[in-house]
Amino acid sequence: MTLQFATITGFFGQLKDRFKFYHETKILEEKLSLISQVEGNQGVELIYPYDFKDKYQTKTQLEKNRLIGAAVNVDIKGEMVWNQRSLTALSAETRKKAFDYIAQGAEMSRFLGANLVTVCPLQDGYDYHFEVNYERSWQYLIDGLKEVAQSYPDVKISIEYKFQEPLSHYLVGTAFNALYVCLKANVPNLGVTLDFGHALQAGENPAETMTILARENKLFHVHINDNDGKWDWDLISGSRNLMSYLEFLYIMKKIDYRGWIALDVTPRHRNPIEIFSTSIYITKKLAKLAERLDEFPLQESMEKDSPQLIIRKIYDELIK
Repeated sequence: MTLQFATITGFFGQLKDRFKFYHETKILEEKLSLISQVEGNQGVELIYPYDFKDKYQTKTQLEKNRLIGAAVNVDIKGEMVWNQRSLTALSAETRKKAFDYIAQGAEMSRFLGANLVTVCPLQDGYDYHFEVNYERSWQYLIDGLKEVAQSYPDVKISIEYKFQEPLSHYLVGTAFNALYVCLKANVPNLGVTLDFGHALQAGENPAETMTILARENKLFHVHINDNDGKWDWDLISGSRNLMSYLEFLYIMKKIDYRGWIALDVTPRHRNPIEIFSTSIYITKKLAKLAERLDEFPLQESMEKDSPQLIIRKIYDELIK
């Protein structure tokens, strides 16, 4: 199994939650210098527009730090203009701005040779009943993403879904909502970013979700992290849900996933180099075990409907 790891630049600068700030603010050059020290990492998922004040300088800094531009993550959530939604805003001007941001992200992705854009529409939802016109909102969402995908047929446009936060309900809250958008839009370069933690938060089994997205040829990008299923904590990968993560990596091997694996982990008050390096370390360790699972009584276990057989064997390997 080929593992290509990338880190997201935003986690190497100043972070914040509802209560406090963590770390000092940093310019892109400083972030990339830190990312280059993460053990086992090869690429970077850059944030549009913040990491592209000068695209030539961005590319130069990537080359200087021997990093590959893996993807462009388009932010249509953080600025004040998105307070009343983005792709599904009532304002045609705001919807166009969201479209333009994704389009410009696609241009930057082309420039870096990544040809992959991931976007998490975290303002396209609602908090209250009777707040939005569902029919209109869904049509805006599908039409907007379809149009931008058709405008950049050589760039993969990948929808990252999330169940909640900061809004209480999202249109694209589950993998299947995201898949519905892709199937209705019916363009080959519109797909889904599978975030392990978002799948847990949505009550999904990440390995099963990966299987379904792969069956539909819509698995475009992967984010790894971990949480308790109640909130998107972005913890070290494999630190809370070891068996689920192992199965996730096993399915990744079975479907022969060859895309980037981006670390979506929030270090907050910890050293980001150590946190990201540990996530990669754990993932590589479990991936080696996942590679060997077919040598175990896995198929026999499934045919006999006896999961205890493979579970015992896995624990024999983990604890000796």
